[in-house]
Amino acid sequence: MRPESDRHERIDLIDVDPEVFVDSAPRQPRPEERRRQAVKGVGVVAVIAVVALFWWPRTPPPEWQVFQPAVVPAAGMTEELIFDDPPGILVTADLGPRPSDVKPELGYVFAEPGGTMLTRRWASFRAKSTNLPDALVPADVDVENVANVDDVPVDVRRVRVRHYLEWGPLDGHTWSATTNLFDEDEAIEFANHVAIIEGQPALAHRYDLDDMQPVGSTAALDCVVMLTSLLGGDRLLGPVMPTLLTWAPPAEPGQLQTLEGGVSLASIAAPADALPLVEFVLGAGQSTTVHGQPAVLISSKSLGPVVAWLEDGRLIMVEGDVPPAELIFLAESVRPATSGEWRVVVRTDIRNDGGITFNVGDGVIIFEGIDSSTGDGLALTVQVVEDQVLVCLEVRPKTRSDSTVCDASLGVVELPLLRTIDLNGQRFLIAMAASEAEVHIKLADKTSTYPLEDFGPTLPGLTVATLLPTEYGVVQLVAGGEVIAAI
Repeated sequence: MRPESDRHERIDLIDVDPEVFVDSAPRQPRPEERRRQAVKGVGVVAVIAVVALFWWPRTPPPEWQVFQPAVVPAAGMTEELIFDDPPGILVTADLGPRPSDVKPELGYVFAEPGGTMLTRRWASFRAKSTNLPDALVPADVDVENVANVDDVPVDVRRVRVRHYLEWGPLDGHTWSATTNLFDEDEAIEFANHVAIIEGQPALAHRYDLDDMQPVGSTAALDCVVMLTSLLGGDRLLGPVMPTLLTWAPPAEPGQLQTLEGGVSLASIAAPADALPLVEFVLGAGQSTTVHGQPAVLISSKSLGPVVAWLEDGRLIMVEGDVPPAELIFLAESVRPATSGEWRVVVRTDIRNDGGITFNVGDGVIIFEGIDSSTGDGLALTVQVVEDQVLVCLEVRPKTRSDSTVCDASLGVVELPLLRTIDLNGQRFLIAMAASEAEVHIKLADKTSTYPLEDFGPTLPGLTVATLLPTEYGVVQLVAGGEVIAAI
């Protein structure tokens, strides 16, 4: 037996090997070995990273910055809007006529912060579809010595600080661009970096916008310009048309009614990006809300105080020389009109056709019928303004709002009158005479007769109108047994 004192003898362990004490235990590296292994691991990872940097396929950055085309939608809210408590009497109504058959152009607007159409640097471009082939620079012309966009000649015009460029056809489109406070070389450089990518306007990422930022689509810009132009007294034609109503305090007895002190309500179907372009056109304003929607209050140099907002696909503006709080109050009161309220508006509709200003509601209904292809009701009216014969057709659909289209092409009143006129895809016959007469329309198997009627002193003679059948022969205006006019 070992002595008692030997029980506490110290044993120094050198190079401890766990396998001596634990069966099958893995050998743990010493601290020095762990450090060496860590350094080796970092080195291997670094080498792999460097190799991957040059070998691993990388996704190239996109070449184009694409923007939403922002086409004008079918507005959920119609033009039939009024104030809940109008500030006066309705003195004018300029309802949107039938839109022109023109598709909105694709394009976009870029501008410096706070910039407007009249201030600071901005640029825009537009593209319109075409089936014409590309208009390349002739082979015998040095392309480097002519102004061109992608080897297509470009026409450049300058008006003061603004450049207007037109080129194409190119890539299935005709193109235009407008720049403000650019020199000619800068304007052409901008034009060389625009495109239409899969039906969307685009700008090359490599193009340096400097301080300019995307503002909105040219489709939205056109809607704002048409709406503000109508508020300024000038109606433009486009693929969508605005409507304008104006109320004013009633005139004093014996005085003519004027627009002084009036407030106008105007609207147009517009894309979702229209509101920023209101400030681009009219100038910077103050943010507010109307009906819970973002709105802007602007003290415009051209129109005066204006509040604008976008609601349910429609850009709405209220304009009048009243305090801002009252203007916003009126905007908050805007609501859809009842059918009866809108009939009053239609009777006040002021139009300008061929330079003649007239009120649609002053026309005399001389024909009412049904469109056999659609089932829509039709009402044809006629009136004489400034010795000119004006004809208007009101279409009364069953499922949507009424629309009215007018025509002043009949010219100066000269009796007897026997004419055809095409409105809304329909051909009508109109006849007038100073005395009793009737119209004979020869068909394949018979002759239809229509006597002229007296519609009162507002028309210069007896009148009749009818919707012509698809196939008809000779048309005669007969008075006293004699043919006095024929078609």
